[in-house]
Amino acid sequence: MSAETSPKEGVFRFTYHTDRFDDTLAFYRDDVGFPVAFSWDRSEDDKGALIKAGPAIIEFLKSSDDASHQNEGLDYRAPQGVYMCIQVFDIDDRFERYKANGLRFKQEITDQPWGHRTFSLLEPNDLVIFFYEERF
Repeated sequence: MSAETSPKEGVFRFTYHTDRFDDTLAFYRDDVGFPVAFSWDRSEDDKGALIKAGPAIIEFLKSSDDASHQNEGLDYRAPQGVYMCIQVFDIDDRFERYKANGLRFKQEITDQPWGHRTFSLLEPNDLVIFFYEERF
């Protein structure tokens, strides 16, 4: 059986740590309107959320200085030089809604030469979220 037809396909997760957990949760849930698939608050050093973004999950965890809450195989620095791309099918409506809500834009809505209509937001950790709709 090829990978394309496998019934056990996993879900892609983009995961990062944040010092601004509550602001980040409010941004994705309230400002952007993505559903919370799951969240936890076991202690001040053990909080996280899974946000549904199409067929993928955005996972963020509260940063902790407590070594017992850190995995030696991970990098706990703030995200830098990365961004997320999320395909949508209502780009103009979404742009107008986010603009009316006063969200921070990295790039206003534009038509790209490769056929996408796009805009990008800055989330509370200054991570760029690039929204696009295919126009070809």
